[in-house]
Amino acid sequence: MVRFYFKGIGISITVEMQQVDYKDAKYNSRTRFVRKTTVIVHFWDFNIDCNCLDELLFIKSCLQYYMQCYWKRLSKAGSKIDFLKTLQHENTLDGCQNLNIAAKQKNNKHYLYINHKISDKIINEIYLDGQEVIMLDNALNKAINYITPDN
Repeated sequence: MVRFYFKGIGISITVEMQQVDYKDAKYNSRTRFVRKTTVIVHFWDFNIDCNCLDELLFIKSCLQYYMQCYWKRLSKAGSKIDFLKTLQHENTLDGCQNLNIAAKQKNNKHYLYINHKISDKIINEIYLDGQEVIMLDNALNKAINYITPDN
């Protein structure tokens, strides 16, 4: 099991090995192992469906884009990163859930701002600096690498 948990953002990867016994064409007993991988990614109560690769790649690309802008503008005083992206889920119980990812600047320091909204009400929010964004990017990369297609 691989587990990443940081300020409400969680990624867990579990691998379960299952033994399958069978007989080959010559009726010899054989054994093979099937690996079942489960990847769970959540931002507070906003769960990412890991069978839906586009959502994970959307978040990963947002992190990478922010980091590229961050390093280009780090030495320029007062430079602003214009960046705001939203991942939306429709939920019958809660209404519309949004995960907003934006670049913010405070006291000439850049932060990645992530918030979770339900029906236009902010439930959770976090500010990440450059080092924390790299940590999250590496954890998401590990999760994406562990995703395997279903048979």
